[in-house]
Amino acid sequence: MSETQISAYISNETKAELEIYVKRRGVKKAFVIEEALLHHLQALREIPEDVMIPAKLVLNEESMLAVAKCLTLDQEPNADLRELFRI
Repeated sequence: MSETQISAYISNETKAELEIYVKRRGVKKAFVIEEALLHHLQALREIPEDVMIPAKLVLNEESMLAVAKCLTLDQEPNADLRELFRI
């Protein structure tokens, strides 16, 4: 099998987690990255796009303030949320 090198920027936090994982498991970074990429690509093929949950959620300032406001409110869950969690 031929190999190709790729390059990507990752956060310091992700790099630190990768370092810890490879040290504990005794595997190479390239192995972990290729396995993760293969798993991700398989999920993209098999899971409908509308149910995929992004690893990061990016909000604009207006949305962020709306979420922050909702988190500070002390209110009971509505009927839809109760049904979702079957409370």
